[in-house]
Amino acid sequence: MAGLRYVICFCRCGERVLMLHRDRPPNRHRWNGVGGKLEPGERPLACVRREVLEETGIVLDAAGLRFAGIVTWDVGADETLPSTGMYAFVAALPADWPVWEGERATPEGRLAWLPLARVCGPEGDGVVSNVPHFLPAMLDDAAPREYRCHYRDGRLARVTTHPCDLLS
Repeated sequence: MAGLRYVICFCRCGERVLMLHRDRPPNRHRWNGVGGKLEPGERPLACVRREVLEETGIVLDAAGLRFAGIVTWDVGADETLPSTGMYAFVAALPADWPVWEGERATPEGRLAWLPLARVCGPEGDGVVSNVPHFLPAMLDDAAPREYRCHYRDGRLARVTTHPCDLLS
C-alpha cells in the first residue's frame, strides 16, 4: 500500500500509552496516537521520529521503535482527505521512562499517559473509534498487518486484517 501520507505512533511504557487529545480534525476531541504527515521525499520511519519529537519531545532512537502495520479506511471516511491510511509504529519505552501524571498542552492538543485498559477497552473511552480494534494486536508484538477500517454512515462498522510486509 504505497502512497500513504501519514504516520502514527503509540508510545508504550508499562501499562500506559501516550495519547494525544486532538484539538483539530481529523478526530477532533478524541484521543489518538501521535503522528502526522510525511514531508515530500520523507520515509515513514524518519517521519515518525520527527513527528514524535516535535509533538512530545521524546527521542525515539533509544526506544524500541518498530513498524506495526498500516491502518487504512474507506475513501471518504476522513473528512480532511486525501489520505486513505497511515503507517503505524509502536515504541516500547523502558520501565523507568519518566512518564508524567495529568495532561500537557501542545499545539496539537493535550498529551497524557493513559492506561492501556482505557485505550484498548471495548468502549474506547474517548478514543478514536478504530484504535481499540487494532492497537491491542500491535502492542502484542504481532507481525505487521493491514487493519482495514470499514465505515457505514460515518461510524466504524468493522475492522478486517490482512497480511502486510511493508517496512518489516
